[in-house]
Amino acid sequence: MPKYFEFEVSLSDVVPRIWRRFLIREDVTFMDLHETIQDACRWSGSHLFVFHTPDEEAIAGLPDDGYTDGPDPDAMEIKLSSYFGPGLRTLCFYIYDFGDAWELEVRLLDVRELPEDFERRFVDGARAFPKEDCGGLSGYEDCVRVATTGKDQDGLLEWLSGWHPEKFDPVSLRRDLEEPSLLKMFRPAKRNARKRSR
Repeated sequence: MPKYFEFEVSLSDVVPRIWRRFLIREDVTFMDLHETIQDACRWSGSHLFVFHTPDEEAIAGLPDDGYTDGPDPDAMEIKLSSYFGPGLRTLCFYIYDFGDAWELEVRLLDVRELPEDFERRFVDGARAFPKEDCGGLSGYEDCVRVATTGKDQDGLLEWLSGWHPEKFDPVSLRRDLEEPSLLKMFRPAKRNARKRSR
């Protein structure tokens, strides 16, 4: 029977918590985990990213992203099972968009053997992740204020286009995560995948 990692990802430094829980096959790569997190957050994957240990050692990313002095290990080649699993680690951090600097805690909750064969599956979650390119934590706080009060002097409400911090549709997300990742479907060839905006 196939084995699955059960992960919970949550956005650092935000209260109340914004989080998602999902299952993903244990034999996939950190690039697959990146794509699943992006889809779970409703982000586009248009910025650089890196996974690192709690003591900030790079685990996987895009090799020439400039996050560290040397090249980061390639997320397309590093298997999740080389880092996570029985006798290994249960926690890492995921940085996305080096400008807005979103940091997510990625915690392994369980390793499950299931009779079904699938790539990934949504389990649970709460609240809406910030809109992409909103300006990091301070920009997110502005978005929350405008979305919840309707008071808007800068035209932010129109840009939010219906986003609300408590608006979360688990049924839609469950359906979308069980489809092939949109990022994977449109991923450039491996050598061209390096050219992403920060």
